[in-house]
Amino acid sequence: MTKPNTGELDPQDSAASEIKSYATGFVVSLLLTVGAFAALLSDLPTTWKVILICVAALLQVVAHLRNFLHLNFSGGQSEEDLLLVLFSVTLLTIMAGGTWYIMSDLGGRMHQAGESGAITHDAPTG
Repeated sequence: MTKPNTGELDPQDSAASEIKSYATGFVVSLLLTVGAFAALLSDLPTTWKVILICVAALLQVVAHLRNFLHLNFSGGQSEEDLLLVLFSVTLLTIMAGGTWYIMSDLGGRMHQAGESGAITHDAPTG
């Protein structure tokens, strides 16, 4: 593994520990994905399905950050790496929130137009 922001190899980490980290991340991600599909196909109430899938998604994000991106939230991680992750999360939140807002607003406008009779597709009379 490389030292943060230097590109230099860390002599304390070997290739075996690197492969072990990737393998652990892969297995955890696979189990969380299978768990999410199992929750979806189960006979649980819809609310519990949504909660279980969201928890599995959050745990999978943590597994990816830890095992594949090698981000460690203890004191040893560089501040620049943490700021980069927080900035990325902020951008994704703005994009997802904006998309949700626009789609819900458009849905509301379409329902209002259909109820008021402003848009009709009747054949012309006369």
